Amino acid sequence: MRFSEFRRHSPPGGNVYIFICEDEFLIDESRAVWAGFFGGDWDFSKLSVREFEALEASELLVLARTPPLFGPPKVLLVTNAGKITKKKIAVLEELAGLDSSFLKVIVSAPTRRSVSALAKTFPKVEIDPPRAGEAAHWLRDRYGVTPEVAHYVVDNIGTELQQLRAEMEKLQTYVREARPIEIKDVDELILRSEQYGPFELDDALQARDYPKAVRVLGAMLDEGVQPILILSRIARVWRQVLIGKFLEGRASSGQIATAASVPHWKATQFAAASGRFDKDRIVAGFAELLRADRAFKTSSPNAEIYLDMLLWKLMR
Repeated sequence: MRFSEFRRHSPPGGNVYIFICEDEFLIDESRAVWAGFFGGDWDFSKLSVREFEALEASELLVLARTPPLFGPPKVLLVTNAGKITKKKIAVLEELAGLDSSFLKVIVSAPTRRSVSALAKTFPKVEIDPPRAGEAAHWLRDRYGVTPEVAHYVVDNIGTELQQLRAEMEKLQTYVREARPIEIKDVDELILRSEQYGPFELDDALQARDYPKAVRVLGAMLDEGVQPILILSRIARVWRQVLIGKFLEGRASSGQIATAASVPHWKATQFAAASGRFDKDRIVAGFAELLRADRAFKTSSPNAEIYLDMLLWKLMR
């Protein structure tokens, strides 16, 4: 379900819940929603699996059965729940079996697969990752940016709200809140490259100019741009190429540029460049981008070598 739907629909009653959510920001935002479901005041504590495993079973059951003398009852929000041991799962099952409890436990995990053993026993709430449009709408509501800036930030950074919040705070500091945030601020602060202009990586990729793309990539890495941000920029361009190829022969260059969120002064150049790509190559490229995203989020590959190889696979 969407997080907005989660706000409106209470989960089934219980003492132990599984919360499947990829975004750390939404996990933190969920506290107020859970407290509303449980009713009254609750004291939330966010624990790692290691911290939760260190709690004695008897201590947890005493907290569950005994009204607190000082302060409200407790809610334990346990992260990375896929690593909970069978011994602790047995304690959670005992806690879930209590008719009433002064302790609630919410175990969170980024994917359903990581908590497959728990999902058979406890009620679960699964939050879908925000879509690009939803993330852009969130930026507009929270930071008051224009729709154009919101979509540009999401296209370049992604839809993870925690990352978006961090980058928006940088942008607010950059403009000193003296004026609205503009697209050029995103280019200068987040996607900056002193040696090359903000669109040169885009142009090199669209033109299938591998040597230039590698030079721009190296300059961005040397200046400290995070590899995941460079990857998100490459993915954004690849989505634009897909749109341009799909609309080839069906719309004018100006209409294609509008649909792909490409500056209008680049419309003719972009329409011609995207038309030279092969449809099968574009589809295969998305699989490569997904593999790269997974690699950077789950391991630590050599960024320059990995991104060089990615560009070669996309542009060869």
